Order: sequence, then C-alpha cells, then structure tokens
Amino acid sequence: MTENQPSPEWEKLAAKLEQPREEGPLSPDEAAYFQIRDAAEGWQEIASLDTTTAWQEVAARIEHTHRKRYSINWFRVAAAAVVTGLIAGGAVFLLKPPRQQPTTSVVAHAAGNNQQIQLITGSGTTIILDTATQLKEADGTRITAGKTGVSYQSAQTSNTPVFNTLVVPRGHTYKVVLADGTRVWLNADSKLRFPVAFSGDRREVELEGEACFETTPMAAKPFLVKVGDVQVTVLGTEFNINAYTNKTLTTLVSGKVKVDAGALAKELSPGQQAVYGQGNMTVAHVDAEQFTAWKEGLLIFDNESLGDIMTRLGREYDYTIHFENTAIQQQRLGGNLEKSPSVAQVLTLLEQMADIHFVIDQPKRTIMVKHK
Repeated sequence: MTENQPSPEWEKLAAKLEQPREEGPLSPDEAAYFQIRDAAEGWQEIASLDTTTAWQEVAARIEHTHRKRYSINWFRVAAAAVVTGLIAGGAVFLLKPPRQQPTTSVVAHAAGNNQQIQLITGSGTTIILDTATQLKEADGTRITAGKTGVSYQSAQTSNTPVFNTLVVPRGHTYKVVLADGTRVWLNADSKLRFPVAFSGDRREVELEGEACFETTPMAAKPFLVKVGDVQVTVLGTEFNINAYTNKTLTTLVSGKVKVDAGALAKELSPGQQAVYGQGNMTVAHVDAEQFTAWKEGLLIFDNESLGDIMTRLGREYDYTIHFENTAIQQQRLGGNLEKSPSVAQVLTLLEQMADIHFVIDQPKRTIMVKHK
C-alpha cells in the first residue's frame, strides 16, 4: 500500500461506527477509532486524516489494550506518564493491585442519556451540536461547530455585541475556541456565555459549572471570567475554575490570575488554588494537574472520599448516585484512571481498590453503592 492511500480497514471501521449505534461498552478497536478521530481538532483535519497511519495506531492500541489491561504503577509516576501522550484505551493506573473477580452488576440495558450539547445563538435559536454545522451570526461572525468542539471567526462588521451560550449537559465535555483564540474546555453540567467577537478594552465571559481555560495573551485587553460572586482576571495563562457547589475553586497552571470576590482579592502563582465560599477565601498550594486532567480524559483521585468521587462520576456519566449507608461515602481512595466510555469499567476498577460493590440500573440511570 502506498503512502497516503486510504486504508480499507480504517474506512470499513469508520463506515460502521459513524452509523447510529446502541449504547454500551466500546470494543478496543471502537474506542481507539473514536479517540484518534476526536484528537483531530476541527473537521478539516478529520477530513484529511491519514487513514493508513490512523489504522496502524488503532491496531497498536488494540494490542496494547490486550497486553496491558490492568497496568499498575505508583500515583505520581502514572500521572506523569499518562498525561504526556494520547490516551490509550484500557490502560489503567491504580494505587494498589487489583483484586480478582470484580463484581459490578448491571441490572438491565437500555438507551441512556438523551441530553445533547446546545448552542444558544444571539437570536435565541437553540442549535443541537450533534453534526458538523456552519453558522453566521448577526455581526458577521462565522461559527464552525461539530460533535467535539466549536470555533469562532470574527468578521467585525458590527459594534453591537452578540452573545452565544454553550450548554454542556451531564455526561458530556466540549471544547470551544473563542474569537480571540482562547481555548475553553467545558466539563459536564456546565454553561458558558460569551461574546462571539471581543470589543472594548476587556474580554469577558460568564461560567457556570467547570471549565479549563488557555487564554490568548493580550496585555491591553485582559480576560475576565465571572462565576457567581467571583471574578477572575487574566492576562494570558492556563487555569481551571470549578463552581459546581457553593465553593468556587480557581486553580492556576501557568501565568498569573487575580481572584476577586467583593472585598476579598488574591493573586495566584502557578500551582496555587483559591477557594471562595460563604464570604471567605483561602489560598493553598496544590497539584494543578489533579484539577485539569479531566480535559485530557483522566480521572485523578488524591485521597478523596468515595462520596465526592461518585458525585463526580455521576455528573460526568449522567447517573444518579445512591449509597447503602453514609459510612460508605467516607471511604477515601487515590488513583489515576483513564476515563472509559463505559462507567461500568470505571466502577469495576474502584471495586478492586475497596470493599465496595456497585449496582447499575441502566433504564433509571442510577448507581447503588454497597458494601461487599
């Protein structure tokens, strides 16, 4: 086969998987296909994908998956190793060796989450982002959207600001590239309101939920994020904001930000986190990677309670969590896992780390947590 000639194996797999499919765990080749396809940023890159090379990577990942289904390593080593490259489906890093015969139970199978990612345009029209879409706003801004991300190209034909709102439901994540080039990853159950083109002397957006930002440096036009009573001012940096609860966590990866909450204001250095809630603000040094790894497809738990872990999994996979008793919620776990397409696979791994058992009810989209 000559270089750049389409791979029949890839084309066959693509034809199969781009059709509607029933919900359920993905096979190794299916998982590898979607990870490689989604790694291409923008539909033009997907269209020009070298399918011969892509298929070779699918085959390599399948072999890796079968050979290294339950790899084990220490937390810090695993975290450093996994984040440096593309996520290979099925490789798992845990703090302790797996036990035998995992016991996660699935009560029944049924079609699951019907919620879809939505873009609310300046006119109030709601667009479901489930296919490749080209839009044009009232000010001339061109919008290119698809299943994994949306980007904006400002035409600057009007001084009247036009706002869009991106709504990401439970069970999804999504990426938006704003008109200034700033990249924003939205986590599950989050909402971002932003102008389609930035005018004036600052760039301002409003967030609900959680997002990771990589802002484009513009010294004369600072970037601002409003989250409830908190305002984060940025000059050019990478940071994460988590505002799911009554506390807002701002974690700085690089650069510099200022966190304002009324009379309280703190400037953060890389590796610091500001926590604001109930009129108080504290700053502490943290492992920033733990709070941003979600956008890379990682689930990192560092001595977290099972209650907090399951709250997060319920949000990211769109399940309601029930506990047999409150004592189970207090168990603390630590580990570094790749986010599987199937919540059942993640729960099976958690069972190997503690004396717990999960029962999944697919039709009701609930998970019961019990003692073994």
